Amino acid sequence: MVEDERDYALLIQETIGEPSAPYLLQVVESGEDAIAYLSGEGKFADRSEYPFPFLILLDLKMPGTGGFGVLRWLLEHPDIKHKLKVVILSGIHSRKEIEVVYELGAQLFWAKSDTDSLQEGLRRMKESWLQFN
Repeated sequence: MVEDERDYALLIQETIGEPSAPYLLQVVESGEDAIAYLSGEGKFADRSEYPFPFLILLDLKMPGTGGFGVLRWLLEHPDIKHKLKVVILSGIHSRKEIEVVYELGAQLFWAKSDTDSLQEGLRRMKESWLQFN
């Protein structure tokens, strides 16, 4: 998960994270850290501690390199991009920005402003994608 707002990160962790889960939910707080994690660079070089993800929950609006920057970086690295599913979790509501998200390769977009719908969507995602990957 790439999320700079701790409240949303906690909400998402509480919704899909559980101690007995067959997956590990890692959280980074910036686009720069997301790119380093995906590249296996710096503190993320140890893949036993930071395994390569099959799914990214990506916020768009963050200081520095935001979600759009991460999506553009993924387009430049198709060897990495083809291994991932990208779900955007954002507070944006611009139709044009949402279209761009899909053009840049995201599979889903969920608005963070409706927390009930967000939690329900995360639960459904957990039941389908996370249990079968």
